[in-house]
Amino acid sequence: MNKTERVIWLICVVLTLTVLFGVIECRADSNLNGGLESELSCGRMGQELIDCGDYELAASSLEQCLKKHPRSDWLYSLLGRAYFKMGDLEMAEAQFREALDINKNNPAVKRMVLEMRKTQDLLRDRDISEWINIAKEKAADLVTLVIGVWLGMLLSGISGRFYSHFVRTNFRKALAKKDFDYVTDILEDLQFKREKAQLRMRLRELLAEYDLEEAKEMIIEYVDDREIEDKLVHFLVQIHKKSQAKG
Repeated sequence: MNKTERVIWLICVVLTLTVLFGVIECRADSNLNGGLESELSCGRMGQELIDCGDYELAASSLEQCLKKHPRSDWLYSLLGRAYFKMGDLEMAEAQFREALDINKNNPAVKRMVLEMRKTQDLLRDRDISEWINIAKEKAADLVTLVIGVWLGMLLSGISGRFYSHFVRTNFRKALAKKDFDYVTDILEDLQFKREKAQLRMRLRELLAEYDLEEAKEMIIEYVDDREIEDKLVHFLVQIHKKSQAKG
C-alpha cells in the first residue's frame, strides 16, 4: 500500500467513525426526547383525571407511570394530590415525601404539604370538638340521673315517714274506738307489705291495751287469711314473751 492509498484509507476510517458517532448521538437524543415526552404525557393525563374528579383512576395511572419514571418528583406530587383528593392523607403524605426526597425545592409539593397539614389540624380540632360535645352530653345525663336518684330517695323518705305517721295515727284511733276490723286490717296490710318494724310497734300498742289472749282472739276473729293470721299470732306471742322477759 503506497502513501496515497494510506491517506485514502485513513480518510475512509475517519468518515466511517464520524457517521457512526452521529448515528449513536441521534439515537440517544431520540430516546431522551421520547422519555421526556412519555413523562409529560403521563403527567398531563393524571392532571386531567384529577381535574375531572376521577381520583382513583388518576392514582392508578400515575402509579403505573412511576414504574417507568421512578425519579419524577412531578409525578409523585400529582399522585400525592390524587390521594389527598380521595381523603387518604397518609398515602398523600407518603407520596409528597417521595417527591421531596427527589427534589427538596419543589414548590407545588410544599404548598400541598402545607394544605394537607391545615386539613389534618382541622380534622383533629373537629374530632376534639366532637369528643367534648359527647363528654358534655354524658355529663349532663349523669347529672340528671344523680338528681333523679336523689329526688327519688328524698321523696321515698318523705313518703315513708308520712306513711308511718298515717298508720300510727289511724291504728291508735281505731283502738280508741274499738274498731277491731280496721285494727286488724292495718295489721294485715303491714304483714303483707313486710313492714316488720311498723308491725312490731303496732302489736306492742295492741298488747298495751289488751292482754295476750284478748289480742289473739281479736286477730283470729277478724283476720280472714289463715296464713297471715298465724304469722300475726306468732309475732304477737314473741313480742309478749320478750316484754315479759324484760319485765
